[in-house]
Amino acid sequence: ATSSTISLPAAVRHDESYYDYRQTDLHLREQKLSVIIDICNVRSDTLNTSQIKKLESLCECRLSRMPVQYIIGEWDFRDITVKLVPPIFIPRPETEILVDFVLKRLNSSQVDSCEILEIGCGSGAISLALSHASKKIKCTAIDESPHACDLTMINRSKLNLTEQITVIHATLKSDASIEVLSNLNGASDNCRDLNSKLFDYVISNPPYVPTKKIPELQPEIRIYEDLRALDGGDDGLKVIKPLLKYAAKVLKPGGRLFMEVDPTHPEYIQYFTNKYPDLKLHYEHTYKDFCNNDRFVEVLKVV
Repeated sequence: ATSSTISLPAAVRHDESYYDYRQTDLHLREQKLSVIIDICNVRSDTLNTSQIKKLESLCECRLSRMPVQYIIGEWDFRDITVKLVPPIFIPRPETEILVDFVLKRLNSSQVDSCEILEIGCGSGAISLALSHASKKIKCTAIDESPHACDLTMINRSKLNLTEQITVIHATLKSDASIEVLSNLNGASDNCRDLNSKLFDYVISNPPYVPTKKIPELQPEIRIYEDLRALDGGDDGLKVIKPLLKYAAKVLKPGGRLFMEVDPTHPEYIQYFTNKYPDLKLHYEHTYKDFCNNDRFVEVLKVV
């Protein structure tokens, strides 16, 4: 190995108009996790020229505020590892709490099987973690982004969960119906059922950040992640309102809706369920996140 001094590249200005997600995806395919492993395995005080270039490239990505999860190309979520590429939403650690509550509820019910619908699957982390935890779970995961659906299917295959998870390219509309946007392999039969099929649980980490708060988000989020997965409209409830009405239609009696929300939302959701008794939804619980904020809600479909 030849000795050399690493000169870190200067940070450059990156905004959303400058950044090309396709170039980033190509770059990340070249910069695998093995790059970091290769560097970490060096036993001497020097790096060779190839290793220096690799390290400089990684540093340049981070200096441009690219999230570490995208640089590495994968990240742990609960007890699984999921592949990640920009701009697909990065699963947050607190969302693991949502999965834990769902599994706790499922285990207490002592049922033999459980049909779960996840709305807005992103990388598939929630459905993947649930299915990995219990063979009795069958998930249908939908997202309006075809790239998110592709990534979920890749992660599904990596974790050998193809038999437990169906991925559908579809979106929740403002009229509380699901519109299928395209048929993916093996999903055609399920596509016709999303407005009539009944589920035991509906789960979602929907976009819930009020639009006015989007500019306050860290550059790692604003520049690199798909803001459609974050922006919840003026009050952060643009998706949550139709989601409540949709869940009322497709939940089995005794079924449950679990959502991650803004801390200001639980009070409104409780008001909503009381205002529309015909939906037969009963507000059950509010759960805290790691920072003691009201972050998760559980709603029961009344028999």
